[in-house]
Amino acid sequence: MRIEHHVLYLEGKLTLNTVPAIARRLGKIRRRQLLALKSVDLSGVGRVDSCGLGLIETLRDGGYRKPLPVVNASSAVEDVINTFADKPLEVMPTEPPRGFFSDGIGAGLYAIFHMLTEGLLVAGEVFAASAVSLFIPSRHRKGAISEQIVQIGARGVPIVGLLSFIIGFILALQGAVQLEQFGGTPFIADLMALAMFRELAPLLTAIIVTGRTGSAMASEIGTMQVTNEIDALRAMGIRPYEYVVGPKFIAMTVVMPMLAFLSAVIGIFSGLVVSVFVAGQPARTYIDRSLNILSAGDGLLLLTKSLLFGWAIAAIAVYSGTNVEGGAVEVGKATTNAVVTTTFVVVILNVVFSLVYVL
Repeated sequence: MRIEHHVLYLEGKLTLNTVPAIARRLGKIRRRQLLALKSVDLSGVGRVDSCGLGLIETLRDGGYRKPLPVVNASSAVEDVINTFADKPLEVMPTEPPRGFFSDGIGAGLYAIFHMLTEGLLVAGEVFAASAVSLFIPSRHRKGAISEQIVQIGARGVPIVGLLSFIIGFILALQGAVQLEQFGGTPFIADLMALAMFRELAPLLTAIIVTGRTGSAMASEIGTMQVTNEIDALRAMGIRPYEYVVGPKFIAMTVVMPMLAFLSAVIGIFSGLVVSVFVAGQPARTYIDRSLNILSAGDGLLLLTKSLLFGWAIAAIAVYSGTNVEGGAVEVGKATTNAVVTTTFVVVILNVVFSLVYVL
C-alpha cells in the first residue's frame, strides 16, 4: 500500500492474510491525508477474496473519512466487485498525476522506445510475410501483386511527374539567377543532376507515396482491424500479413525505385527547359554536363534511398493500421499518425544518408 499524488494504491493480494495489516496502516494515516485522497487505484491488485471485498466496500462507503471511488481495477477484480458487492463498480475518469518536467521527458522517451521496438517487430513480420507471398503465390489472391503495382506505380506517375517538374523548374530558375551573377550558368546542369539524384527525387517520391499510398494502406488495414476482418482471416487459416500486406510490400519494393528514377529524369528535364529558354545555354551542353557529373554511386544512392523509404512507408502503415482500436474515428487518427510518422522517419533517414555519403 502506498499514497502518491493523492491516490491510494493497493497492490498484491487483498485476502484474509493481508487485509488486516492494510487496515491497521490505514488507521494510522493522518486525518488530513485521508481527506486529501481522491481515489483508490486497484491496478496492482491481482486477487480479491471476501475480506478484500469488504475493505474495498469500506473505502467506497466512506469508512475512512470520506467515500473514495475505485479506479483501474483489472477485469478479474472488477468481475468480483460487480458480482458480490452491494453496488457495481462505476467507471471513474482519473486525472493523470502531476509530476516533474523530467517525468514527462522520461515518459516520452519510453513511448518512443516502445514504438520503435514494436515497429521493428512489425517490420520483421512484414519482411517475412512478403518473402513467403513472393515465393508461394497461393498465400495471396491471384493478381494481387500486379494490381498493387498498377495502383501504387502507374496511377502515381502523373502526380510524381508533375510535382517533380514544378520543383525542378523552381530550383533551376533560382539557381540560374544566382549563378548568372558569377558567369556560372553552365553549372545549372550539375546542380540539377546531383540534387535530383542524390536528394530531391527519392525524398519527393517518398513524400508523395506516403500521402497517396501510405495513408490508403493504413486506413484499409485499420478498417479491417476494427471490423474484425483480420480475425476472420485468421479464423479461416489465412495469415493476414501474407494475404493483405505481402502484395503491397512487394509492389512497393518494385515501384519505388522506378518512381524515384522517373522523378529524377523529369526534374533534370525541367532544368533543361530553364537552361535553354531562360539562361540561353545550348541543350547539348546541359545534357553532356548532366551525364558527366553523375556516377554509378549516385544511381546506387537513389536506388538505396528509394527502397528504404518504400519499406518504411509500408511498415509504418501496417503498424498504425494493426494497432487501431475503436471505430471510424480511430481509423482516421491512425491514418494521420501514419502519414506524420512516415514523413518524419523519411526525412531523418534522408539526413543520415546525406551525412554518410558526404562524410
